Amino acid sequence: MAGWLTALAWVLGAAWLWLLAGTLLALWQVFNRVEDSPLTTGSLGLGALIAAFLGAPFVIYGTWLKHHTNRLEQEGHMTDRITKAVEQLGAEKVEKVYTMDESGKPVPAERTVPNIEVRIGAILSLERIAQDSTTHDKGRDHVRVMEILCAYIRENSNARKPVDHDFGEWEPLKYDPTEKERAEHIRKRQDRFGDKFNDGKARQWAQTLPKPRADVQLALTVIGRRSADQRRVEATWPAPPTKDTIWPFDTDFKRPPDEPGDTPLGAAALDTFRAGVETWGESLRNYRGYRLDLRGANLQGADMAAKQPDGSDAVFSGAFLTRARLDGANLRGVRMEGASLSQARMEGANLAFSRLEKANLTRARMEGADLGNARMERANLWEARMEGAHLGEARMEGADLDQARMEGANLWGARMKGAFLFEARMEGARLGEARMEGAFLLWAQMDQNTSLNATTLRGAALKDVDYRAVAISEAQVNSTFGDASVKLPEGIPRPDHWPDWQLPADYEPAYETEWQKWQSDPDAYHPPPKPNPDP
Repeated sequence: MAGWLTALAWVLGAAWLWLLAGTLLALWQVFNRVEDSPLTTGSLGLGALIAAFLGAPFVIYGTWLKHHTNRLEQEGHMTDRITKAVEQLGAEKVEKVYTMDESGKPVPAERTVPNIEVRIGAILSLERIAQDSTTHDKGRDHVRVMEILCAYIRENSNARKPVDHDFGEWEPLKYDPTEKERAEHIRKRQDRFGDKFNDGKARQWAQTLPKPRADVQLALTVIGRRSADQRRVEATWPAPPTKDTIWPFDTDFKRPPDEPGDTPLGAAALDTFRAGVETWGESLRNYRGYRLDLRGANLQGADMAAKQPDGSDAVFSGAFLTRARLDGANLRGVRMEGASLSQARMEGANLAFSRLEKANLTRARMEGADLGNARMERANLWEARMEGAHLGEARMEGADLDQARMEGANLWGARMKGAFLFEARMEGARLGEARMEGAFLLWAQMDQNTSLNATTLRGAALKDVDYRAVAISEAQVNSTFGDASVKLPEGIPRPDHWPDWQLPADYEPAYETEWQKWQSDPDAYHPPPKPNPDP
């Protein structure tokens, strides 16, 4: 509307200036008694037309003033709507209750509790305000509403303290155990994680957790079903979006094939994948728009998987969920690409089919969680706790699993191509048919209960690992790269392409350099000889 008025003002302004010049000329002719001038000959029609156009600026100004007044009234109306909704978010009511006196008789009393019905209405009103603002006002109030709802969730979810289980943290087996200590550890592992996924203690405990209050649950649903246009508003906040604005979390990157078949991914393919996901990740790191902020919220037992109106999954991409309690929460299929979940507690949570690409899961605790078919490409899982978790067919290509703990986890069919597994704990893990091409297993811990049946290790790097008790086949060993630091089971010969000495990490011929040479052309590779000691 403002642009149209501006264009009209320029057109009429030019016409008005032209007519003003004509009017001045006509008046000059009248005062100087010029013959045949329109006004001196009685041409009142031209005079009326001139008078009308001379009044045009006042008409235009009146129209602009009316439009500006309407705009201020609309903004004031929107502010009033927000203010009223916020007031309703704090609505309370008085309930009659009975307490017992010293003699055991019931005594009537009153208590003040949240008025859930009114608060639910306020939350739905705020959702409508955010939608109207996005549609009619370039999202001027959308982010403000999201900030209000996030603050409401953080504060009200913690009105009830999080519940902790009573079976303590799982302690991994020490590096040099006696046979008695190892046997006792295996017994405890069996008791805690069970044979089947639902047998695990964390899983069973999570199913007993209370759900959030109805108003908190609704607020979560509302912020999770933001439309694509609302997310575009967030991308440029506080500036309004343009027609070219893209929310970076709605973009994607080139992924490894879903069905790679028997052909292993070579070093070049892995490098291409890493480069693509890093370019995508860079756009997420450089994002300066608005993010949902649910840090420290108590969301135990919450359902965050409510679908969008168009049937698509809930969107919490890029959200701040640091130290949030999500134990037993339903996050199935939820989009959380690039989200910050550092130190979040998600024990027994349902994360199946969730989108966690490039998410920060540093020190997250996911014991007994369901991560089946989850997408975690290039996610940061440093020191993540996933003991007894279900990771069947999860996608973790290029993920950082440095010191991750996956004892007793089910990794059947998981994709960990190019993953970094420095000091990862996988004792008792089931890795059947897992794809670990190009993975780097440095000091990764496995034992006789780790199942590697049909696991693909083509192109993987083994360094400083003890597999003497691991049921690994000769074919699997031959498909990997290692050196003299690797201890193999009795009866499995060391492959010819393995150097017969421990390659250094920080000078040539460095381990990583030789590994990449072998990956590039396994048939032509020859291991470097051990250098002569200094005389």
